[in-house]
Amino acid sequence: MKGDIDQMLDENLLPTLKEIFSQQTAYQQIVMKQWKSPFREAHWLYMDGEVQFCDADEEKYHEPLVHPAMKLSRDRTRVLILGGGDGLAAREVLKYPEVTSITIVDLDPGITDLAKEQPVLVSMNKGSMTDPKVTIVNDDARKFVEEDSERYGVILIDLPDPDSVELSHLYSEDFYRLFHSRLAPGGILVTQASSPYYATTPFLCLLKTIRHAGFSVLPYHNHVPTFGEWGWLMGIREQDLPAAEDQLTSIWLKERILAEDFSDMETRFLNNDAMISMVHFGKGVLDVPTLKDIEVNTAENKMLYYYYLPDLRLVKFHRRHQVASLKAEKLLRRNPDALY
Repeated sequence: MKGDIDQMLDENLLPTLKEIFSQQTAYQQIVMKQWKSPFREAHWLYMDGEVQFCDADEEKYHEPLVHPAMKLSRDRTRVLILGGGDGLAAREVLKYPEVTSITIVDLDPGITDLAKEQPVLVSMNKGSMTDPKVTIVNDDARKFVEEDSERYGVILIDLPDPDSVELSHLYSEDFYRLFHSRLAPGGILVTQASSPYYATTPFLCLLKTIRHAGFSVLPYHNHVPTFGEWGWLMGIREQDLPAAEDQLTSIWLKERILAEDFSDMETRFLNNDAMISMVHFGKGVLDVPTLKDIEVNTAENKMLYYYYLPDLRLVKFHRRHQVASLKAEKLLRRNPDALY
């Protein structure tokens, strides 16, 4: 009898993983999963089999994406988000009372509808997708930017990783040059830039590309347990820099962001100490001797895609299996077919 009770108790304590939503849209398969134990609960969103976020740590991605740019911009009234159809970046932007409008451009109405209606996701994004300040546009990001006539104080680019020739166009020099006419004076642009650890060369290629497009760029990074080490690139147009500053360095942006105070923000992760850590890199990232040889990514040469290919397997493996980076690397080396 005691053995049966112990077995029942053990079984009740085991965590469960179940699918709570699945939809095949015209663009991708969207899946939500719930992990639950008697002690805690977590949810994951997948697109085409790759994890997009987990509610246990998504703030370590979305807070760094949003708040440094919002703090530094001279104009926080109008914000453009390319991607971000889950509403999590918009949730952070809405913490600023000066914001009057947020335009979210996401190709797939499947994800934006989900973010407006699915109870778990609505709870995560705090209902941001139905906020009256938010306008949702289901369109191609590049097409929208080319045809738009508005100017924005902050532009947040939260698009998929450049793991295809088609997506690499959204990380090209000519694409970033489009934002010169979309940014308000003193405006700030930020893009997610994949992993400076798993994909160092693509990260540096993006850094050089945005600089070549006429921006002073500040690279920064953070550890997101679901993804591993992740990076962003924040840019300001050279014409908006103080005249005496070196336009090809990130010194001014770095000094400015370190002078900002994040203690007044309602965040789960980001504070002043975290910001200090995020803008500093150890050896082997920004100081690699091959930096001078890395080419700028253009619509013609598609260099970013070719730089990304050698690192693609490790990045995808980690994002599909959510295992620690070192463990993922070891598993993939032992079994190269594990990705598939």
